[in-house]
Amino acid sequence: MMITLDTETGKAVKVVDENGNEATRVDPKEIDKIYHSREGFKYVGSILHAHSSPGCVYFIIGGWYFKICR
Repeated sequence: MMITLDTETGKAVKVVDENGNEATRVDPKEIDKIYHSREGFKYVGSILHAHSSPGCVYFIIGGWYFKICR
């Protein structure tokens, strides 16, 4: 997955897979159903944006910390 973020706001601009196919937005109701199911979600990672580091986006994936700056 490739996620294009606006480094000023931290908002996602575009999300595509490795072949350039755009991701499908999901209705929050569908997510709620998964959260409340027996299996639920598994934690994979987080994308963080900090105004204290303009132009940088931080990632936590599998316990490893990364940052990408423009």
